[in-house]
Order: sequence, then structure tokens, then C-alpha cells
Amino acid sequence: MNKILILIISQCLRWAVAAPTWPSPVDELEDIMMLNTGYRARGFADPVTPCSKGAGPGRVTAAEFVRTAFHDMATGNIFLGTGGLDASIVFELNNGGGDNIGQAFPTSLTFFAPYLSSRSSMADIIAMSMHTAVRACGGPAIPFRTGRVDASEAGPPGVPLPQNSLFTFQNQFARTGFDPTEMIQVVACGHTLGGVHAENFPQIVPVGSAPDDVKQFDNTAKFDNKIATDYVSGQSTDPLVVGPSQAARRASDLLVFNSDDNATITTMADPNYFTNTCQSLLQKMIDVVPASVTLTEPIVPYDVKPVALQLTLQNGGSEITFSGDIRVRTTTRPASQISSVQVVYKDRTGSGSNEISTSVKETSSLQNCNLKP
Repeated sequence: MNKILILIISQCLRWAVAAPTWPSPVDELEDIMMLNTGYRARGFADPVTPCSKGAGPGRVTAAEFVRTAFHDMATGNIFLGTGGLDASIVFELNNGGGDNIGQAFPTSLTFFAPYLSSRSSMADIIAMSMHTAVRACGGPAIPFRTGRVDASEAGPPGVPLPQNSLFTFQNQFARTGFDPTEMIQVVACGHTLGGVHAENFPQIVPVGSAPDDVKQFDNTAKFDNKIATDYVSGQSTDPLVVGPSQAARRASDLLVFNSDDNATITTMADPNYFTNTCQSLLQKMIDVVPASVTLTEPIVPYDVKPVALQLTLQNGGSEITFSGDIRVRTTTRPASQISSVQVVYKDRTGSGSNEISTSVKETSSLQNCNLKP
């Protein structure tokens, strides 16, 4: 038996949740979520790193990921136990009602498509993109649970639109499980990234009135509470608060923020409160699923994870080669304190104690390692 095994050092994520046991049904999604750069990188965070990155002038992919998750969830109904984050948006791009206009949705779904497999549903991938986008932009780690089941048809219309009344907004958010206070908070959390495109909403951003025909919600390319502090201080540049949207009766952020006389949006001007609230509510948002779906515990990185293990017959079947990789997490146990990694091989009866030595091959890492989870 050849002693061939590779040690991979996986770096950068601190999350106070019990470590998983290998193998697990979430292993594929754990790889996609955790391995962003370096050896065996899956590249899921590439389009949102850095946060300002986009698929064209004025576009911000992180904002498009967030918007795709919200629009997919927005047709859910907690009272009927239907819809929610179920990838029904795949069937809703040409519904004619204006719920999902613009290039954000088809572009995001096209990027997600190669990650779809029997071990990773499109709904789970969309939910994971929320975590990835927020994290890439300096925001909190949104706990990501798995187990979503993909819809086989479009959901009913019902995505909040700028021209809606306050009554309609409140009912739409209530249908997905959010009270009037949470409605304000979710809007602020979602609109810290991206902006409004003239191509999609010319009554809000007239063509030629802004660089690249896009008016950003605020002037920072990161996940922060600037949208709240600008609003509270009377310096908002949010096109859904100021500008042509008012005359066009599409100043939806102004309508929502002012619905409780600005009490909630004022509390969101505190950065710590904003971060903690967004972490909680964005997780609640991606966890809106059909009543028939049971979600797992949040994915956390393995401390030690075997990868691509293989037994190969050699020399006409007289020998067996055991090969593969072992990924070792080094945020809780520094690499400098790991002198060696050995694997003890036993057969199916539990017999044998052959030690297989390993050697370091490469490193891989997660996004934004310096951030608090």
C-alpha cells in the first residue's frame, strides 16, 4: 500500500458552532462555501470580490446576488406554507408583471448554474449567495442552512414594487413573515448595496441623469449603515428617497422608512445595531421556505475533512494504492502547531493499523478573514 496522502491547510473562518462529522450530505455545499481561493478553490466568491465588482458599468454583483435571493423569497406565504426561497425565480423572469426586470437575475442564475447538482439545490445556492455577497462586502456572516428543495414552476406574483402603497408593502412583508418594523430593517439591509438602473426604472432614474445610468443607494461600496445615517441626517442620495421618484410616486424607501415616523431607521443609524439586525433578518429571509422543507443546522467548516479519497488496484490486483487529500482547518489550531498528520487505515472488519503519512500540498482560504463572524 502506497502511503500517498496530501494535507491541505484551510484558513480563515471563526464560527462558534459545533463542528460537523464527515461524511455529510452538506459536504458539497460546504466546499463551495468555504473554498474560495487557493487549492481546490470553487470560485463562488469570485464575482463579488472585491465588493465593487460587477458584470458591467454601474453594476454591483454583490447587490445582484442579494436582490436575487430577496426576489426569490418574496413570493412565499408563511400562512399557506408555500413558496419562499425555492428557486421559483428561475421560472419567473418573463412573467410580464415587472417583478423581476433587469439583468441582475438572469446573470446571477447563469453564474449559479454550474454549481447545481444532486447535492446542491439551486435554492440552496441562491441562499448561499446571500452569505457570500454580504461577507465579501464587509458585512456579517449570515448563517447558511441547507435542505431547500427547488420549485418546479413559478410562484405567484407579489414582489414589492416601488409604486406600491404602504398598505401593500406591509401586507407583502407580513405574508413572508416580517412585521412592519422588520420590513423597514430588511429594506435598509438590502439597500446598503447597489442602486437603481435607468434601463429598468426610468421614472426613478431618467436616462442620462446619472453615471452609467445607475443611481446608487449611497456612496460607499460596502455593507454598512450609510443608507441609514444619510437618511437620518437629511443627506440621503437614495433614488427611492429623493429625486424624480417622489413626483412619480415611487419613493418607496421614503415611504417605508417614514412609516413609523422614522423611529426604526433612526435606530439603524447605530453601526453595531445595524450589523446585528441585518445578520438576524437576512438569515430569517433566506430561511423562509415551504412548510414541507426542514433545514439543517448552519454549515460550519470542518476541522479535518477528507477529500477525494480513492483506493486503486495496482500490479494486477496484488497491491492497493490509497490516495486523496486531508483538509485541516488552521484558525482554531495554527499550522505552526501541527507537526504532522497521519491516517490510520483499517479494513472493513476493523482490522489493521497501518499508518499513512502525509505532506503539505497547498493552502486554501475563505473571504474576508479579518471580519468578525
